[in-house]
Amino acid sequence: MKYSKILLSFLLSVFAISAAGQKLVEKPVDRWSKDDALNLLNNSGWAKPYQSTVGSSNAAASQIAREQGQTSSSGGSNPRSVARDFGPPPVTLRLFSARPIRQAMLRLKQLDADYDKLSDDNKKKFDASQARFLECPICKEYYVVTLNRAVDSSGSSAEEGIFQGMTMAELKGNIKLINDKGEVRDLVEFNAPKSVRDQAVFYFKRVDEAGQPLLSKDSKNVKLVFDSTFLDSKNRFAYLLPRTFEFSTSKMMVKDEVVF
Repeated sequence: MKYSKILLSFLLSVFAISAAGQKLVEKPVDRWSKDDALNLLNNSGWAKPYQSTVGSSNAAASQIAREQGQTSSSGGSNPRSVARDFGPPPVTLRLFSARPIRQAMLRLKQLDADYDKLSDDNKKKFDASQARFLECPICKEYYVVTLNRAVDSSGSSAEEGIFQGMTMAELKGNIKLINDKGEVRDLVEFNAPKSVRDQAVFYFKRVDEAGQPLLSKDSKNVKLVFDSTFLDSKNRFAYLLPRTFEFSTSKMMVKDEVVF
């Protein structure tokens, strides 16, 4: 009974976060708080974090090693002085071509620039400098998905970004977008991250050869799926990833339209 209550509480909190994200996008971006933007970017209808058990174990071992190294070099100083973070460098998949994701990223840029205190003229200049990013012309033709690997407070939890050093040839045929009817969009382009703080970017055609989109308001879900043979022991990133990231279209609806 105790665990059932915990599970129910967790599910309700996830639903509440998703519903809050959908409601948030109805407000002007300059009225979003920093927490609003971060929540939308990290766990919403358009963003899904994943934390593997193997990744968690590896992160815990690395953290302990760092703590032991510091206490040893400092003559046995208090280990509590070292920040302990056993959560792995989780990965987060974001549906970048969904406008709310870009709005959340824009809001963080605004806050960094003290946008709310700018004069009207300077706000116009800032808006103009970000207009192309927000509109994302390439998103009109492609579903754009990003995958990033978080870095812990020490900055040493990971040495490279997810899929850093990999090529389109290695990923082609191994990553797909699939809707609830089993219709597929293959990966057509890939940008590898250049550092641990960079993100992998994947592109999929919006429409098929008949001009039909992958998603509509009648769709139930969309999944980003990795081929099982791609996530084998030869892939050094495999331990960080699930086989599938699934997004419910009901949580991606804005004004009766699927936003992606």
